[in-house]
Amino acid sequence: MTKIKLNVGASPIWDKEGWHRLDHKLKSNQGYSIAGDAENIALEDESASVVFSSHMIEHIPHFKLEKIILEFNRVLDKGGVVRLLSPDLKKIAKAYANDDHDFFKECLDEDENIRQDLGLGGMFMNFVVSPGQDTALFDRNLDKFIAGYAHLYLYDFDMLKIILEHCGFTDVAQKAFCESEIPELEEPLHVDHLPSEWKNLNQRFYKENNLIHEYDAEKGGYNINFKMTGFDRDPLSSLIVEAKKQNHIDMDNYVPMTDNPKNYNRYGNSLLRDKKFKLKCDMMSSLSKIIDSH
Repeated sequence: MTKIKLNVGASPIWDKEGWHRLDHKLKSNQGYSIAGDAENIALEDESASVVFSSHMIEHIPHFKLEKIILEFNRVLDKGGVVRLLSPDLKKIAKAYANDDHDFFKECLDEDENIRQDLGLGGMFMNFVVSPGQDTALFDRNLDKFIAGYAHLYLYDFDMLKIILEHCGFTDVAQKAFCESEIPELEEPLHVDHLPSEWKNLNQRFYKENNLIHEYDAEKGGYNINFKMTGFDRDPLSSLIVEAKKQNHIDMDNYVPMTDNPKNYNRYGNSLLRDKKFKLKCDMMSSLSKIIDSH
């Protein structure tokens, strides 16, 4: 049986022959597209040979990342490879501590949406926490919307290595841009009808190649007239980690990292002990499902 190759968080405009893609923005399962989220992948156990995810994990609340890595473990065959990209906390923090204006100037070429009005501190923090539409923040009474967020948390190599090894992976290694044990993954992300080489995806590049990538405030989404393919992106700021599945995790006997007394993350769920708050959450969830069904 041929194993699946899966790109998690690929976005609806990404496509690669022989690859499945999963993204929460997809409306339905169709062909090689899988609707849903990384915490609940609609695939059988040990059905995939590769799981690739680029600049997705920084959008996930950090106390949920363990569940997602465990889901990668579940769908991967033994010896299967996971490859993760995310902004590199250590590299970016070092540049901030060293007052490295050149580094952040180059980062703006990779991502022109980085905040610039608060100096290097604002640029650094924009990597850690940034505005977006992936996570909605309300006050504790659940009656006031505060903001939408994209980035929520960053990692360095040691952090990801600890999590991956706890979740059944081995041979955890930091990789250079487009360096992989899987030759197919050495192809950089690029516009599908242009040469297979990395180019900073900014408005200057789009204009030079007659491409449209513009945010439409009225519809709350982007107007885009092209498709993407390939894998690694943002070589300046990215942390790239690759690992192999060693053990299939038996969830009945698994000890979550949140049970470690050194881990304060359990406090993040403490509001659920308040009966009124939990009732409000349940009502919001039920109403959301009703609205989505129409």
